[in-house]
Amino acid sequence: MRSLAAFIRACHPGPTVAVTLVITAFGWSVGWRLPGILLLLVTVLIGQLSVGWSNDAFDAHLDAVSARAGKPTVVAHVTARRLWIGAIVALASSVALSWLVAGLIGGSLHVFALAMAWLYNLRLSRTSWSWLPYALAFGAVPGFVSYGFDGQPPSWWATACFAIIGVSAHLANALPDLELDVAAGRGGSAVRLGRRRSVLVCWTLLAAGTAILAVVAASSHWWISGGLVGGFLAAVAFGTRSPMRSGMFVGIILAVVVDVVAVVAVT
Repeated sequence: MRSLAAFIRACHPGPTVAVTLVITAFGWSVGWRLPGILLLLVTVLIGQLSVGWSNDAFDAHLDAVSARAGKPTVVAHVTARRLWIGAIVALASSVALSWLVAGLIGGSLHVFALAMAWLYNLRLSRTSWSWLPYALAFGAVPGFVSYGFDGQPPSWWATACFAIIGVSAHLANALPDLELDVAAGRGGSAVRLGRRRSVLVCWTLLAAGTAILAVVAASSHWWISGGLVGGFLAAVAFGTRSPMRSGMFVGIILAVVVDVVAVVAVT
């Protein structure tokens, strides 16, 4: 049971579940239904497990040096070797399922997204280019879902908004541990930018994504446009005025959630 719990913790359960649910919800909005949407969920979930496990396996040594007690590899509940084995098996399974579930084009786009996630883990996570795999991986999601459903290309705005959401979520996710990452010499886009500029980039990207969605929704979903603008302004107000240390992070995540819900609703 301890080993199972360690694998669950090592997969980064929050982001893993969030990405799986977002893609599944987007699939439902496009038209996926049972049993296909269940296979879609399983494919994405297994792929995300491979991403989380490979991330912790690759960072095991640095986590040990930094004494990050929250990491299962640090407290010896699971070894990096076992995580690598689990990650590779999960990756191979998700790749095979991708083509089975979404066909050649759609499946290849999901495989590309997984490749970008692994590229981030193994090569770019500690560089100023750490944002790029997120943009490319999330930007491929609408194509994966749309081509997989009916062989049609996704809308330009869905691709743009998913890429924006991916980069924003990447930067926002780095904010709570930014000082620890700086001290550990981890690098990455947020570390290179610093807290102030990372926050500014997040809000700028989310403002652009919100504007795109508001314009797209205006003709047939005016209430979504109004909700988007109101939700974004409320998130900015919360992030800038909250007395909590994590207030800015929470505000940015709220804006991300608003945009995700809007993408699903507008599609």
